[in-house]
This record gives sequence, structure tokens and C-alpha cells, in this order.
Amino acid sequence: MTTVIRLRFLLSLLLTVLFLLVLASPLADGGVQLRVYERKIKVRSNHRTTQNLIVCNITDKPSNKYGLIGTKLPSNVSYKVNVSSAPSSVTNDLPDIVSNSFAAWNAATDGVSFSNAGNTSRNLSRNDGQNIIAWNRLSRSTLGTTYIRYNSATGAVVDVDTILNSRQPWDWVDPDSVNPDKDCATNNAYDAQNILVHELGHWIGLEDLYGTNEEDLTMFGYGSKQELKKDTLESGDSLGAGKIYP
Repeated sequence: MTTVIRLRFLLSLLLTVLFLLVLASPLADGGVQLRVYERKIKVRSNHRTTQNLIVCNITDKPSNKYGLIGTKLPSNVSYKVNVSSAPSSVTNDLPDIVSNSFAAWNAATDGVSFSNAGNTSRNLSRNDGQNIIAWNRLSRSTLGTTYIRYNSATGAVVDVDTILNSRQPWDWVDPDSVNPDKDCATNNAYDAQNILVHELGHWIGLEDLYGTNEEDLTMFGYGSKQELKKDTLESGDSLGAGKIYP
């Protein structure tokens, strides 16, 4: 009998705590519901016989295709970078990598301004308003993941984070020293700017594409070692961003 009474008391206490948490939540005060949208760029193996065809964009397939997530950034977006989490192969160049990656989208995102708010020690995605770029361990089949928290009623983004996979090999080729649409890197690694430009496309509100005719777009959902072509936007990438930010 005593055990039953204790269980009832604990259950009553638990329900009371849950009720108080609901009352204290933004939803109970007319707030908005936030949803988390997660998108990953996948590893695409480099086969020697098709390396130039897939990676170096020799086919030059034009495509106006794009996909929309349904989210939109505010006019001013600040972000923080976890420099200490980056692999040593890109640490020294990380300021240029990040700056170049945001610059790739500037012309296509009218009315949106990106600003670097400094460093962060965070390497996990959380709804804290920091908007981070960091490296951490992810699944072997993933190069990077972007998490978007947004207002489910309006699509307005309130927090967005990109985590790149520290388990993969990384390097960087300065795009001013090559033609990213025609050249390959010589190292056997993933180009940090190439993948980050793609991930920032999710920040913008663009979806991954997987059709064979879209493999030259920045928003093509696979990445390859030595690939550089995502550094520069193609027609579909610009059209999609322009649809969100006319």
C-alpha cells in the first residue's frame, strides 16, 4: 500500500513539473514553434576512370534546377568559427576559406549581410543564436551537416550551424590560383571551401539535388576528393537564391 502511495505521489509530482515547464515555455506565452532541418552532403567515391568527368566538371552540364527548403535568413547574419576544431591542414587558411565561401553567395542573396562575430569553442549544434562553423566527428558517409532552426509558421531562420566531418581528410586550394570549374586539386583530400560553399547554400535556403544533370551545381548533394567546382555558383544555384531573396 505504501509503495502505491509513493508511486502516485511521484507521478503527481512529475505531472506538476511538466505542467510548469509548459507554462514557462514560449509556446504557452504565444511564442512560435521552432523546427530543426538537417541536411548532409554525402561522400562520392573517386574512381580513377571517371575522376575528371565527375570532379573537374569537364562535361559542363548547364542546369537551371534548384530546390527550396522553405526557410529564409534575416537581413543581418553573424556567425562564429571554431578555429581550434579545424584540421591542421586548413587552420592557417581558415579565415580566407570562410570569407570566400560567404562571398560566393553575396551576389545571389540581395538584402542579406554576413559578418564574422569571432571565434567560438562550440563544436555541436545548439539553438543558441551563435550560427557556428566547426569540425567534429560525423558518420563516415558524411562530409558535413547543416542544422537549421526556423519558425515553422514563417520559415524565418533563428539559428543555423554547420559541422564538417573531422574524420575525413581536408585541404584547401586557393581558387584564384586555378580554374575551379575545370581543374582538380592535386591532393587526395576534400577541399574545405568547396564543401563549405555547398553547406552555406543550406543556410541560404536551398535543398540538395541528386540528378545526373545537376552534378555540376554547387547544390549537388555529393562531394568528391580533389573537387573544386562547388566554389563557383552555377545558374540553378543563383536562380534558387534569387527566388528566396529577389
